Formats: sequence, C-alpha cells, structure tokens
Amino acid sequence: MYIKPYDLFPVGALSLRGIIGEALRKNILCRLEKLDYALMVDPFRFRTEDDGAWRCEFWGKVVRSAILAWRLEPSSFLLEKIRDTVKDLLSTQTTDGCISTYPADKQISGWDIWGRKYVLLALLRYYRLIEASPEILDACCRMVDHLLSQLTGERADLRACGMHDGLASCSILGGIVELYEATGEKRYLDFAHRLIESGCSLKENVFDAALKGVPPKGIGNAKAYELTSCFKGAAAYSRMAGEEKYKTCVEKYFRMVAEQEIFVTGTAGGRDDCGEFWFDGVINQTCEKPGCGLGETCVTATWLHLCESAFSLDWTDPAPFDQMETSLYNAILGAMSQSGDRWTHVNPTPLTGGGWKESPPDQIRRWFNTPFDEHDCCRAQGPEGLAFGAAHAVLRLPDGFMVNFYEDFLLENTTSSGAAYTVENSGAYLTRGVTELFFKMKCPTDFKAVLRIPAWSKKCEVFLNEEKIAVCAGKYCIIDRVWSDGDHILIDFHPDVDVVYPNVTSGYFALKYGPVVLAEPGKATTDPDPCGNWEICSTGRGRILNVKQGNFTACDYASAGSAFSPDDPLRVFFPSK
Repeated sequence: MYIKPYDLFPVGALSLRGIIGEALRKNILCRLEKLDYALMVDPFRFRTEDDGAWRCEFWGKVVRSAILAWRLEPSSFLLEKIRDTVKDLLSTQTTDGCISTYPADKQISGWDIWGRKYVLLALLRYYRLIEASPEILDACCRMVDHLLSQLTGERADLRACGMHDGLASCSILGGIVELYEATGEKRYLDFAHRLIESGCSLKENVFDAALKGVPPKGIGNAKAYELTSCFKGAAAYSRMAGEEKYKTCVEKYFRMVAEQEIFVTGTAGGRDDCGEFWFDGVINQTCEKPGCGLGETCVTATWLHLCESAFSLDWTDPAPFDQMETSLYNAILGAMSQSGDRWTHVNPTPLTGGGWKESPPDQIRRWFNTPFDEHDCCRAQGPEGLAFGAAHAVLRLPDGFMVNFYEDFLLENTTSSGAAYTVENSGAYLTRGVTELFFKMKCPTDFKAVLRIPAWSKKCEVFLNEEKIAVCAGKYCIIDRVWSDGDHILIDFHPDVDVVYPNVTSGYFALKYGPVVLAEPGKATTDPDPCGNWEICSTGRGRILNVKQGNFTACDYASAGSAFSPDDPLRVFFPSK
C-alpha cells in the first residue's frame, strides 16, 4: 500500500490570513453555520424520496465541507452542529444497516447510491478529522454491507444501478477504498476491485478509454463531475493496490482534462444549460454564443480533488498544484458571493462579454416542484472546493512542511523529535508577486521547507538570509537544513500581465497576472491592446488586483460581477486587434 508522504496539519496549527482564509471564514459564518441540518436529515429519516431526485446528496456534501472548514477554522459552534447532525443522521440507520432517502422498492436506482456515497465520505471524514469513534466506523461498515446485500441477481452490476450509465453509482469507489484502508476488511477490497474492473460505465471501460487517449468528451457519456469522481476513486485504488495501470490512466486523464477542457478561469463544463459535460472546453470557452452554460462549480470542486489525486501519485511534480491555484483563486473565489452565503452554479456565459454571475434557485423546486431550503448541488459543493483548496495551501511532511499556495499564513509546527517552530508567511503575492517567510524557534532545528515555484514564474528569485538560491519554474525548491531563530526567505515571483490565447482560431485573448485572471467589470467600453503596457492600480473594483491600460480597466475575476446581477456583467475574453 502506497501512503501519501504528506498530510493536513492538526487543528489550529495552520491559520490562513489572506483572501482564501477570509473567504473560508465568511462561508462558515454566513452559510455553513446557518443551514438547517435537521432538514437535510429528514429525507433519510422518512425515506420518501420516490421521485428520483437527489435530496440524498446534500447532507453528505455539506457536512464533509463543514468538517474540513472546521479543521482549518476551529469554531465550537460549527463543531457542535457537525456532531449533532452526525448523531441525527446515524439515528436514521435501520437494523439492516441501511442509510438511504429512497423507499425500499426504489433503492439502488436513480441517485440513491450517489447519495449514499456522500454519506459515506462525510462519515469517514468525520472519523479521520474529528473523532475516530468505533461507532462511526461501524455505521460505515453496516451501510456498505447492506449495499452489498442488495447487489445480487439481476441487480449485481452496480453500473446498472444509477444515473449516467453507472458513473454516478460507481463513483462510490473512492469511499470503498477509504473504508478498506480504515478497516482492513477484505470484502471491501474485493468490492473495490470489482468496481474498478467493471470500468464504471455500461458504455465502456472508462479507464481503458483514457489509456487509449480517448479525449474526455468521448469517455463514457462525458458527464464531467461523475466521470472525474470515478478517476479520483481509481487514484485511491492505485495507491492502495499498487497497480501501475490505474496510476497511468489517472495521470493521462488529468493531463487530457487540463489540456482540452479547463477554461482559463480554472473551471470547465458545457454542452447543456448547467455546464456539466466535457465538450472541448478549451476551444469552446471563447464562443460568443456557446449554446450552453459554461463551467459548473461542482466540476471545479471535483477537478481540485482530481488534481490532488494526481499529485498523490507523483508528489515530486507540482503541476497539479499549478492547476489548483488557478481554479482556487479564480473559479472558486469567483463563484462565491462576497458575503459568503451564495454560490453560482455556472460561470458567466458567454465569457466574451455580457455574462453575469447568478445564484441558482432551489434545485429541487425547479425540477420537482418541491421546495428544499434553496439547496443546489453547487451551493453544497462550492464550500468543499474552497475548504479543500485551502487545506492544501500548506501541507505537513514527516520532516517539515510544503507550501503550495502563498496565502499569508501562520504555521506552528513540531518536528518528529518534538522541537517546536513557527513560520509566518506574509507579503503581496497576488499584487506585487513578493512573499516572505520568517522562522522562529527556541533552538536550532533540523527540518525541510518545500516551496512550489509556479510554472508561470519564469524569473522567480529565492533568497535565504539574503543569499540567492537557484530555482526552476514548475519545480519544488527544497531547502533541507538546520534552521535558526530569525531565518528569513524572500521570494520574488516577478509576475507580469500575460496574454493568453487559449484558442488561436477564435481571435480572442485573456489576461492573467500570475495566477489571477483579469476581467473587465461592467459593460464593455473599450478593448485592451495585447501588446500595450499595463499599470497596477491601488483602487478599483478588485479586492485582489486592479490594472489599467489607458481608458481600459480590469480587476481580478473573483471580484468582477460581485453584485450577482444582470446589471453587473463582466468580460474575460477580448478581441485581438
């Protein structure tokens, strides 16, 4: 079994103090702490979901994001809510082990197993990050054993028991692997093996398709969220079973998605009104009339998970974190309202101008005419993307720490030998492209500092106590030494406004400053010159960044369209001259 050589820090050890930390706190205060958790348990309590809907997914999605958010921003109020709702959910488990919102005669159809997957993931995260209670693990075992008891006879094939040709139901693979790792019970390993060998789709073996180089839009039914969830499970299986085939297929799928589907803003998805399918997104993101919604927030969050999964298979390559950084600072922050209580479902469409950020309506009311407390899949999944990205800003190593995102932070860590040290990171990474790390400790201490040098930072300079260190863009800078109190690292990333042509035949370009995508807020008044000079401004619409070129002004994509109103449109792509 391959064990990840990195982990999250203990509760309270890492404090994020920049734009990501601020967004996390707002989302906790204005959404995660205010939700009616008992209402989300009710479908499990009464099992009346006989209309084929997906009320079953909301509890697990919300609770797992709340657990991770609490891990980063400890709140006794949120912790109490999490503990109470977990206890409430477990009270719905029947003697046969079943946890489901569907009545008995409709179970393992529709979205039933999809919803059970999210319950399993939330309970296992609770077990790992809050309380390693035997009661929790027993509940997980009983619910999966009950599912196994239902998969018999004509219903033995999980691919035939759910939506999107089996992708939705088979995406439980990752949860099954995690349960095996927690228990060591062979029946769960066998179940995971059957799932991955089935290929997870009635249409084809999706893993073999990726190995053959079939583009994402041609794998399975191309439902981005569900398909990617299966590949995340394949990564977990590869780490657990050590099978090179699945490591290779996950890495190949990751590269194809990055190259063919991910928009300049770090999200993806199209083809339907909700922006939920792979569809050659890199090419189609510049369409003036795409005929579909662009970029589902659920896809963004799942893409972050896949990036981490790809990194876990080869943790020497920071390329997945280059991708995550773009998604986190743009697609995730840009999907959340500035107050932290709302999330967009799709990105502004079109991105060539006139599109605006919109908070989705009650998803269950929309499709089934039954109100469900304004829930939407992306309102539930956005907080997960934010918390998951934040959790990977700085990671714990057995012999030190790893910085992936240069959010201002305070880290209080302890070496394996018990020596305590503090690292404080501060600066202007997203504006001037400079950050500094200050080290404090009582006595000289030996540990490793691993620093990601972004692929875009071709001129990056790193100075340790004013002495320059050689670094390479797109690689990790590893400093393994005996540190002393007062040691200091200065990193100058030398960002500039870069012109990005994602589709050379479209005649459009986008603008990035380091990892930050620039957008024109409001109605278009003039076009920028891709060859012109830029000035960083101290004022403007942007919370992160403001730039101008003559009469043209732009700000960070996350801030543009923040009114969530058709009267506040934005533009990401500009016509070439």
